[in-house]
Amino acid sequence: MGLRINTNISAITALRSLRVNDRNQAQSLERLSTGLRINRASDDPSGLVISEQLRVQLAAMNKAVENSQNASNLISVADAALQEVSNLLTQIQNSVVFAQNTGGASPEQIAAEQDAVDQAVAAVDRIAATTRYADRSLLNGNSGFQLSGAVPDILDDIHVRSVDFSGGSTSRDVSITLVSNPQRAAIQILGATSGGGATIRVTGPRGTEDVTLAASSSVSAMQNAINNVAGFTGVYASAMGADLVLRSEEFGSSQMVKLEGIVGTLTGTVNYLDSTGATGAFVAATISADLAVGDIASDSGQNGRITVDGVSYTGVGRTFSVLSKAVSFKFSFDPDVLSPDSTPVPVLGGSAGGGPFTITINNTGLNFQLNELPQPTDRLSVGIEGVGAALLGKAVTDDKISGSITAATTDDPQMFGFLSSLKTGGTNDLTTNAANASNVVRAAVTQVAQVRAFLGATQADTIEPNIDSLGVAIENLSSSLSSLRDLDFASETANFTKSQILFQSGIAVLASANLIPQSILTLLR
Repeated sequence: MGLRINTNISAITALRSLRVNDRNQAQSLERLSTGLRINRASDDPSGLVISEQLRVQLAAMNKAVENSQNASNLISVADAALQEVSNLLTQIQNSVVFAQNTGGASPEQIAAEQDAVDQAVAAVDRIAATTRYADRSLLNGNSGFQLSGAVPDILDDIHVRSVDFSGGSTSRDVSITLVSNPQRAAIQILGATSGGGATIRVTGPRGTEDVTLAASSSVSAMQNAINNVAGFTGVYASAMGADLVLRSEEFGSSQMVKLEGIVGTLTGTVNYLDSTGATGAFVAATISADLAVGDIASDSGQNGRITVDGVSYTGVGRTFSVLSKAVSFKFSFDPDVLSPDSTPVPVLGGSAGGGPFTITINNTGLNFQLNELPQPTDRLSVGIEGVGAALLGKAVTDDKISGSITAATTDDPQMFGFLSSLKTGGTNDLTTNAANASNVVRAAVTQVAQVRAFLGATQADTIEPNIDSLGVAIENLSSSLSSLRDLDFASETANFTKSQILFQSGIAVLASANLIPQSILTLLR
């Protein structure tokens, strides 16, 4: 090779290698000091893109776990308060039962029990008003979904549990169409007469009783005789001119009315309700003990069918539970509108149905973000019904605009079903109507239990599994992120050692290469 002074190729080559080894050594030092394989985009451009996406996803998931835990804690607070309400209702029921023992209890004792009821009812109101999670009231109705706009009179007792408000909307319209009427079991006897006297066996959803009809009883007398045992049979009679109508107390396929002749003759033309809610064909003209065993007239009720936003649902009698990804709510059809007592058949004709009825649900419930994305599957909207004394019990008058029961006044005869009516001076206090007070308390217990059951199911079947699922996802994503970003110290230590040795040898070689031009001077001697 040639010997040159101006250009030292060996030194240039050694310097280039030294720079590479220096860069590798610096990169290894940075990685070893940070513990990360990717410290800047140049380390791994494609890996950086994926790792940054995973970092954001993991951060969102960890926050979603916190949100879910907060939601679970909130429900636990509400459930604990509802447990105390249940305990108070049990105490009230004990007082109500004691007050009905008029033969063994003095007026002073009943008055003392009334004081206890007043205190317990006040405690229910206090719990409903003061149960909070942070600054959010939970049991006073403010955490429940409210309805707005005109709600059809036929829709009754609406309880909205959860709703998907897509796109951040503040309300959601739900369309309800009645496809098939809920029906009571009903038998219509045209021109009913008892002749020389008769005994009929009446069977209904509660049981069976024999009813004796005097000779030539009027339709009104027959009605009274049957209604005298209605509490044991669940069958009620109505006189309509010369005709007698017997019907079950409630709606649905579990309801039935059966008449059987035992003694004498009950004459009349028997009509049933068909599946469309219209008067059926003549099934039997005469019920008489002189006829064969087949001389039995019976009819069964029918569950209603509806569609909600195009999806079909079958109710339990006149009560429907709608559960979909978009909305979860429960409601009943008002029996007074669906089947007035003045008519033997429903006023909405069968397959012709009714509606559609539209209700507007406002986004006033509790909204929880349980996962990373702002989409329906990652959100949970829950409504908690109010449990104040003016909201618990059998509601007769509903405020359909707000979706809650209008507060009762003690002298309002239509509000007898509220727990607040059990206070001193109320329509159901222990000295006025203790028997009905027991019904009110039982209805209140059921209402509170249903709220607790819904919250418990939400906590156990939605929130806690979500926390567990997020935990598994976080574990797997963390593993993926670690394989992309985290440093393998064993491998990098080996690389660092290699780079360090090469760097040191490179310095030595560069020093030697710099001496090569000096050897040319020997040629000039």
